[in-house]
Amino acid sequence: MHFDILTAMLVTSALTLAVGASLAVAVSRYPDRLRHAMHIWIGGLLLQIPVFLMFGLVGALPGVAAVVIANLLFAFAYAEMGRAVRVFAGGNARASRVEIALIVALTLIPIVFGYAWPDPRWRLALGAPLLAWLSLSVARSILARDGELHAADYLTGGLFILSALPMLLRAAIEMAGPAIDLDAARSLGRNLFFLMGSALPLIGTIGFLLMCNDRMNEELARLAMRDPLTGVFNRRTFEERAERVIADAVRGIAPLSLLAVDLDHFKHVNDELGHAGGDEALKLVVALMQEVLADGQILCRIGGEEFAVLLPGADEDEASEVAERLRRHLERSPVHVEGRLLHLRISVGVATFGALHDTLPTLLKAADRALYAAKRAGRNCVTTSASLAEVVG
Repeated sequence: MHFDILTAMLVTSALTLAVGASLAVAVSRYPDRLRHAMHIWIGGLLLQIPVFLMFGLVGALPGVAAVVIANLLFAFAYAEMGRAVRVFAGGNARASRVEIALIVALTLIPIVFGYAWPDPRWRLALGAPLLAWLSLSVARSILARDGELHAADYLTGGLFILSALPMLLRAAIEMAGPAIDLDAARSLGRNLFFLMGSALPLIGTIGFLLMCNDRMNEELARLAMRDPLTGVFNRRTFEERAERVIADAVRGIAPLSLLAVDLDHFKHVNDELGHAGGDEALKLVVALMQEVLADGQILCRIGGEEFAVLLPGADEDEASEVAERLRRHLERSPVHVEGRLLHLRISVGVATFGALHDTLPTLLKAADRALYAAKRAGRNCVTTSASLAEVVG
């Protein structure tokens, strides 16, 4: 099989340079972490251009020197791509000790078996598996990271696994030695290596770009669901979640209660500390409430210093206990804001799903009435909508 290595490498180098330059501009508006990850990836991508040119021209250059430099650049390129994936996943941006050791080994092997003990067979037999190791480590960083994987992750990780196979094949050919037609086998292994090497920079980069786009879409979806200040669900998400649990309550699957929570005298905090201090206080209050709430109990910010807590599976007594635990925890947990020690308090209104409160608007209205009653009763207390009905009765 005839394969014009020089032409293929020249075309690949030109395309790689064009893709790298285009992506450097395209990712300028990415979030900081994703932009940093993509810039690292682009750096690894561009490092492969001289590698391809050297491999294409290796017959016209001093062989050992070209192989040493090419191995070093190739190793750095793979290490940078692995580092880019770690930054993408929120991990450490520094090269690992294993990567550094592999880079050193891939530099020393062609020196030892090119100058000190000239033997191309051992140079390939030992060096190719180390390159494969670097490629597989990138695949592992992609496919073994925490979080849900998407098609782009499998595409990119799979490509790095495939790219390791020709490297391992080249090592196997050298180890087989006289048992096979070595020249023909070497030609096959080299051509497969270059074919995969031509595809990896472009397809792998497209895959990583798709991974970043998937992450951006997830982040946008998360932001659409969350309050940007406190990180809890916003009113829109609250309404969506409430409709779901109300539907379960209608079918009799489980009881449902709702807490309306409001910080007492919070205007004084904003007046004294400004809105930045008030925002910090709100974040601390949310953190304190989350310490009390269990999994499945849904905390939402309705607006300003007003919050709602959906309690699927909780009847009125259980909801009142949760509300009281929230109130006591806030009362016993002063917070430090801008050098000031604040003793924040909350008032809570409790409403439970039932015949009179069988929709979200009626449930909210009942919880709000109970909250206003708690405010009128002196604040820093819990009132249930059922107790108001008894008073009216």
